[in-house]
Amino acid sequence: MHKLSKSRILVLFLTVVFLFSILGCEKDLTEPEENEAPALPPVESMQMDLSFFTNPPGQALAKTTLSKQNFVAAAGRVVIINAVVILASVVPTAIFAIALSQPPVLQSDGKFHWIYTYTTPNGVHTYSVDLAGWIDMPNTEAVWDVYVTNTSHEPPLNNFLWYQGRSKIGNKQGWWLFHHDDYPDSLVDVLKIDWQVPDFTHSELTFSNVWETSEDYGDSLKYSVDNTDDYLTYYDASKSQTNTIFWDSQTGAGFIEWFDYKEWVKSCWDNDQNDIECPPM
Repeated sequence: MHKLSKSRILVLFLTVVFLFSILGCEKDLTEPEENEAPALPPVESMQMDLSFFTNPPGQALAKTTLSKQNFVAAAGRVVIINAVVILASVVPTAIFAIALSQPPVLQSDGKFHWIYTYTTPNGVHTYSVDLAGWIDMPNTEAVWDVYVTNTSHEPPLNNFLWYQGRSKIGNKQGWWLFHHDDYPDSLVDVLKIDWQVPDFTHSELTFSNVWETSEDYGDSLKYSVDNTDDYLTYYDASKSQTNTIFWDSQTGAGFIEWFDYKEWVKSCWDNDQNDIECPPM
């Protein structure tokens, strides 16, 4: 076996040190450059996809002598839930979606600002929007503040901090906190969304009622997607009740377990949304 000379050992050592120094200094591709705007979170961080219940892949709307009671019961409850969530978040979500196509500007406060206007589809309200974002490097998070002005709103909104949030660098998880627009002079927390969107086939959103004077304070709604398995879980804090609706977005099958339906017994439907006996666990 040949022995390495001292000079060859030195060359080898310096080469290894050089390689490690390059690897150690290689930039994390998810970390924004200095003076680079943080990437906006996905719009999926604010909204659920419940279109299955209006356009299922099976034969829910076809005439049949078979009962579809279980699916209809689930769809009815989803309609109510969706209406409540939309009422609270439809305009903020639409406002945020526009920012995704707007160029930000770095201002003297050290924050990036997306500044634009949004008019509701019915033309009644126009919001002047200032979405501010910046990086909290110690916590590896982007910070978001969304201010709106709308003189036709009742009461009028003047640079009102409607919602704010944080998202981990890489935009796979974070949270949003909404303030009640009926009380613009004092920030009243009303709704919090904790979200995870690791990829296109997995997501989890938890909508929590954080309005302390509300009769529904503490209630939460979790929407989760695992490939084609979709779950909607409603927790009633005042009664300590957990209610669940499940559907397979590809096959159309699913079930409902709800406090006021069939005494909370798990009730299933098949690929064509016809009532069936639930398969054994």
